[in-house]
Amino acid sequence: MLETELRPGTTCDAVPGPGEAGRTEAGVLPTALGQMLALIGWVGGGRQLTTTGQLLRADARELVDLLETGGNETGSRSAAPLRGVQVLLAWAHIADLVATDGPRLRPGPAAGRLREDPAALQDALFAAVSRFEDSRCGWQSVRLHLEGPADFSAGLPALWRRLDAGPLTEDEAARTVWDELTARHQLEERQPAGLTSWKVVVARDVVRALGLYEAVGAVRIEDGRIAVTGYGRSRALPGTRDDAAAGPHGPGEAFVHWP
Repeated sequence: MLETELRPGTTCDAVPGPGEAGRTEAGVLPTALGQMLALIGWVGGGRQLTTTGQLLRADARELVDLLETGGNETGSRSAAPLRGVQVLLAWAHIADLVATDGPRLRPGPAAGRLREDPAALQDALFAAVSRFEDSRCGWQSVRLHLEGPADFSAGLPALWRRLDAGPLTEDEAARTVWDELTARHQLEERQPAGLTSWKVVVARDVVRALGLYEAVGAVRIEDGRIAVTGYGRSRALPGTRDDAAAGPHGPGEAFVHWP
């Protein structure tokens, strides 16, 4: 269940939704940029959290509407819209757009600067994807059964090189990352019986990472084909994780408890 509210969240000036917040003279910015601009505005000077560091119930529901994470989900029992809020908050945390200070959610050290510079915001979100995925991916559980395997993000540069050569299907993208991560290991003989296939685990991780890259405008996914965009082609993928920058909430740690 969601945490019980301690008191209503603090108020701030109304902010536009993602579609309005993400517009420039050049057109509509990628989805994630509009959502992050709206989130920064919503946080304002700070928002009260529960004693366990979770969003208040009313604030979580407000963010579902503001950030438009509901999609086609209906009904108060659906957890998917709240998970969307969690993803955006954790991603923003790693990109230094938000931070926690005891029982408060406050602007991160980069929030003011990046709010005024959409191009720099896009770069910051792009750079944060690999660290975010390292913190939440299923591959981390696979690593427990191996000796000295790389972080999940170590497989992403190989994926980017393949995409630079031409579009891929999801299966081809997943296979590229799997081959890169397992090149030095004989995994078929080491997977414990009864667990979800490790290949399936990595495939899910790849799909989630590509979803973030699409949201930040680095790839385009159409008709089952994944293609790198002009913006994505100009970016280099960071492949290391910086746990020291995690702050009070670890990367990807929930700000919301799900029903």
